[in-house]
Amino acid sequence: MELEWGDGCFVCGKGNLQGLRLEFSFDESSGVLETTWVPPETYQGYDGVLHGGILSTLLDEAVGKLTTVVGKPAVTAEMTVRFLKPVPTGSPLTVRGRLTEENRRVLRGTAEALLADGTLAASASLTLLRPPAKRGSRVAEGRE
Repeated sequence: MELEWGDGCFVCGKGNLQGLRLEFSFDESSGVLETTWVPPETYQGYDGVLHGGILSTLLDEAVGKLTTVVGKPAVTAEMTVRFLKPVPTGSPLTVRGRLTEENRRVLRGTAEALLADGTLAASASLTLLRPPAKRGSRVAEGRE
């Protein structure tokens, strides 16, 4: 299976009219992928509070997209989220992802969501899996 990022991605795809259409920046020196977004009320759970499922999606995307940016596309196998503070709609939210460990098939990463004042609102730890390499490829033969 080949993993390719498409324009239809719910979070970052510019071609997905129902999606969030977020733009991410990558700081190569720190290895951090980041976006800032102002969640509209259409994504609220309780009045004025971003839905936890959308927040989880953003944390997942920050690490999942990062694997593609660094040329090691992977899918999330497990994610643990800690919700620390409510995220208000209508206020900037910064989401950052980084990889913390990698080997041939398994990648691990962390993500964080920061309120406008820099307060940590949520964090996540993720385990991601790269697809099996095709026979005869450099990965399958252990040369990567």
